[in-house]
Amino acid sequence: MGRGMAAMGGDDQKTSWPEVVGWDVIAAGEKVVADRPDVHLEVHRVGYTAPPGYDDERVRLIIVADPGTTIAQTPVVG
Repeated sequence: MGRGMAAMGGDDQKTSWPEVVGWDVIAAGEKVVADRPDVHLEVHRVGYTAPPGYDDERVRLIIVADPGTTIAQTPVVG
């Protein structure tokens, strides 16, 4: 099962956004929220060490902060 697919059942909600890698963080955040208004976003720089734990209502946007704020990794629910 791919990371972009729902984990169980007939739930077809999107769980990953590979298409936003390289996008500006604002545009990427708008895309994620348009697809999944039920999640909240966290923005972190590359190298951030995430605390353990899964949150099915969270999407982390990992950015390269120099020279801009572009998405560096595929955002996923969790």
